[in-house]
Amino acid sequence: MAVSGLIVLDGRSRNCSAGAPPIAIDPFAPLRQRFLIRCADQLAELKAIACQGDPLPGGDPLIKIAHSLAGAAGTFGFAEISARASALETLLINQADGAAVRAALDALIGDIERMLA
Repeated sequence: MAVSGLIVLDGRSRNCSAGAPPIAIDPFAPLRQRFLIRCADQLAELKAIACQGDPLPGGDPLIKIAHSLAGAAGTFGFAEISARASALETLLINQADGAAVRAALDALIGDIERMLA
């Protein structure tokens, strides 16, 4: 927002020369960066769960990770990861067969790996 030669971006005022365009600062950049760091941690957790074999027994931690990823990924514009995580969460809640859960888990892991690459 420009006011008398000052612009306010990400909560801080800065001087702006007359006629110069304001510097665009993404106020969500720090949050997006934290999301990506958390995504890397959750990827490690997903891989550990995948290595355990059948992901259904004790699926509660996996449900929590899938739920968290579904919401956060959607918030930060990663619609495909959000949709895959949501699908995995639904399969787990509905106690789908292990093959369907495994396929959804593997697809989610692949999507996150590509996003972080």
